[in-house]
Amino acid sequence: MRKGPLPHGDRPNYGDEVFAFEHPSQSDRLQALAAVCDPATKAVLSPWELRPGARCLEIGAGAGTVALWLAARCPGSEVTATDTDIRFLAGLRHPAVRALQHDVRTEEFPPGTFDLIIARSVLCHLRERDAVLARMVSWLAPGGRIYIEDPSFFPAASSADPVVRRLGGAISATLAAALGSDVEGWARSFPAPLLGHGLIQVGVRVHCSTLTSKNAAGAAWRLSVADLLPVMDQQGTLSGAETSSALAHLERPEFIDVAHAMIAMWGVLPSDRERERRNAVDQTS
Repeated sequence: MRKGPLPHGDRPNYGDEVFAFEHPSQSDRLQALAAVCDPATKAVLSPWELRPGARCLEIGAGAGTVALWLAARCPGSEVTATDTDIRFLAGLRHPAVRALQHDVRTEEFPPGTFDLIIARSVLCHLRERDAVLARMVSWLAPGGRIYIEDPSFFPAASSADPVVRRLGGAISATLAAALGSDVEGWARSFPAPLLGHGLIQVGVRVHCSTLTSKNAAGAAWRLSVADLLPVMDQQGTLSGAETSSALAHLERPEFIDVAHAMIAMWGVLPSDRERERRNAVDQTS
C-alpha cells in the first residue's frame, strides 16, 4: 500500500476518490455544510441589489441551496448552478435555476456573461486556483460582483484540544497531498487576490462556527473526517485507529470547540467609465 503523497500527475480530483459524489453520506455532508455556511453567506449577499433579469452563476453549487435562494430572491433572474457532478442539483425545482455539469478548470463561459458569480469551498481545492480566479473575473459583466468563500484551518492549529489540533493538521495535510488543496494559507490571503485583479468595493468577512456533537458544524466535520479516513490511512497521515478515536472524541456529549474559519472575499468589476476615472486619478496623483 502506498504511503505518502501521490505524484502531482496521479492526484485525483475533488469528487472522485476524495469526497466522492457517489459516497452514501455525501448528500448529508453537503446539507450539513450548507446549514453551517448559508446563513453567513446570505448575510453578505442580502444587501446587494441585483437588477431584474440578473444573470447569476454558482460554481460548485453542492446541494443547490444558495442557487435556490438567489432565484427566489431575484424574480426574473437566471441562476446557473454548476458542478462536475450534478446528481444533487438535478432535483432542483425552480424555473429560474439551470443545473449544468461544468468543470471550472477547463470549460469556459463567454466574457461578460454574469452579473454575480459565487464559489464556495471551490478554489481552495484547485491547484490552478489563481488561473481559475482570473477566468472567473473575465466572466463578469462590468459592474458585476464576485463572491469567493473558502475554509482556513488556523483555528484548529491553536485549539487547546490536542485531538482537534492533530485532526485539523491531518485534514490539511491529507487534502494538500491528495488534491493539491490549500486550506491554510489561501483563504488567509483574502482579499488580496481580488485586489490584484483590479476589483473595487472589495470586502472580507470571517465566520467561525462552534463545533459540538449535536450541531451541523460538528456533523459536517465528522462526515468529512469519516470520508477522508481511508485516504489518511493510505498516506500515513493518520491511522485508521487514530481517526476512529478522534471521531469518538468529536461525538462526546461535552465536546465543544472552534475548528476552522470560513473566510469570504468579494468585489465589483469596475465599468469602463470607472476604470477611466481611476486611471485619471492615478495619473494626477
